Amino acid sequence: MTKFIFKVMMALKTKKEMDMSFMIKEYSLSDQFTIINANDITAADQKKLITDYQITHETINYALDNLERPRITFNELTQSYLMVIAIPSFHDELENMIQSVTLVANKQHIICFTTHYSQHVMKYISRFFNQNNNSQNIILELFAYLIQEISKEFLDVLKVFYDQQEKIEVEFHKRSRRATTITTLAELQSKITFGLTSASGNDDLIDQVKNIFRLPNQSRKINHHTRKQLEAAQIEANQVLKNFQLLNEIVQQLSGTYNNILNNETNDVMRYLTVYSLILTIPTIVVGFYGMNMHLPLAHGSWAWLYALIITIVLTIILIIDMIRRHFL
Repeated sequence: MTKFIFKVMMALKTKKEMDMSFMIKEYSLSDQFTIINANDITAADQKKLITDYQITHETINYALDNLERPRITFNELTQSYLMVIAIPSFHDELENMIQSVTLVANKQHIICFTTHYSQHVMKYISRFFNQNNNSQNIILELFAYLIQEISKEFLDVLKVFYDQQEKIEVEFHKRSRRATTITTLAELQSKITFGLTSASGNDDLIDQVKNIFRLPNQSRKINHHTRKQLEAAQIEANQVLKNFQLLNEIVQQLSGTYNNILNNETNDVMRYLTVYSLILTIPTIVVGFYGMNMHLPLAHGSWAWLYALIITIVLTIILIIDMIRRHFL
């Protein structure tokens, strides 16, 4: 009896360890669908998705590609949607700042592929199904809801970028901080470029949904409520895009202005160095002549040094007057 209990406990422990080895979680959020979160999936997770949920290798490759552009497609054969959406991760590292989240939705399952940096998208999915559960176009309304919420996150990111841009303007006026400021500005430009590209992709998602329903063989229709949700999502996404475009223009103009200022300062420095070198050349030439072992006028006598000094001053004054006349000074 003791051996039997021990074997049962070991079997339960093994099953638990196997369950823990998978990064796939199911959520009971909807009566219509099984909500599945595939987070940082491994090779074993991929096999499980293919076997248990009939996910194709192609879809998994889309999900694992963090550089995949935002898009929505509809498969007539399987009657399933695939949506890739860009989401901010709120991490400063450039390579992790923007993440791609892939959603696969069919008649039975909604599978959300996430990473450690994009896991927070699940809270929006949970919130949506807590508020909506019996809509005719619930998948499209979920997509619209995610676009709206993610657009709000991008607006938060934009506020941070605007604050950084203002700090850069203040710091640039401090000469001792200019080198650091230029580096910070370059990093900000790279982040804005990533954000602008992602916002542009998200803004196109609603048009892609509308194009799907314009297909000749498409029998499904968008009801009035879903259409309003999609329009609201497009407004939010377009607002994010316009703000990123505006900020990108501001930073580019700022960068161009700073480059002009730095170039002018460099030109001023080079001009001053040229003037000083020309002025210092005259005493060198005069002293060089009088230092040679040959007969020169005014080279003998106790006042010879004074003559050399007077010649140097006269030639220097003539040079300065000529540079002023040519607007070099």
